[in-house]
Amino acid sequence: MVGYLYDPIFTLHETGNHIENKNRVMFINDMIRSDFSYYPIEVSSYDKRDLYRIHDDSYVDWVEEGYENGVRMILNSDTILSPKSYEVALTAATCTKNVIDLFKRKEINTAFLNLRPPGHHAERMMGQGFCIFNNVAMMAKYAQDAGYKKVMIIDFDVHHGNGTQDIFYKDDTVFYFSTHERNNYPYFTGSEEERGEGRGLGFNLNKPYEDNIEDEEFLALYEDLPKDFDFDIVLVSAGYDLMKDEAISSANITFAGLERLVRKIVDFSKDKPLAFLLEGGYNLDSLVKSAEITFGVLSER
Repeated sequence: MVGYLYDPIFTLHETGNHIENKNRVMFINDMIRSDFSYYPIEVSSYDKRDLYRIHDDSYVDWVEEGYENGVRMILNSDTILSPKSYEVALTAATCTKNVIDLFKRKEINTAFLNLRPPGHHAERMMGQGFCIFNNVAMMAKYAQDAGYKKVMIIDFDVHHGNGTQDIFYKDDTVFYFSTHERNNYPYFTGSEEERGEGRGLGFNLNKPYEDNIEDEEFLALYEDLPKDFDFDIVLVSAGYDLMKDEAISSANITFAGLERLVRKIVDFSKDKPLAFLLEGGYNLDSLVKSAEITFGVLSER
């Protein structure tokens, strides 16, 4: 049975009419509760010092104190701070520990995390791109604490996960694989030449694609998933803004193409623990259908 993580606290990061808003997780939750059986995963928040492992402590402290000191956005107007944003973002990142604990106890082997704010643009020193703290990076650190020493991160959001790359760029225990639209946010990261640094050289693989990509060309990129990285766990930054009905990209991935992608990732993960974490996806109808397809495939695992 698929583990499912959600809590109403994720709706308390108030962004108003911004495309990254609480309806995203609420609509997904309504669908999953209606259509699927699942293993409910408790959501709880842990100490902010956990975040110091992936973010500079001064940045974490700045977010904690920001709203009370008059800060209403991070970096620029695309990443909003509201009264509960720090608490929600802290919870979203650190509650991933609960999934790892269930994996370790073998109570589940597959999970879908319906959380927000998203995280993959949050670098060590600064959040951006709707992201405050890096959820998948925090989960990777917890996984290593639990004994899953080699972590595979796959990111299929239409935007490059510059934050995840930044955090693990010199790390040979985490392999980061990203497919993303070349001429899209964050614009200046995500090239093929960015392969890691120092011990991390060769453990970062970007596969940028051109505008208007369709299913076959997109799926072919996943033939380049690493075959010699002996991972212990697979974490997926699941950004559904690559779908053809999304307004902030030109990608033309169909629901049939998405289903094939999820099956590729499931096959690649073999019998290792596998978790999908929500990143992008802003057309609510497309987002809910995409989550439904993903959850359905994961339920067959």
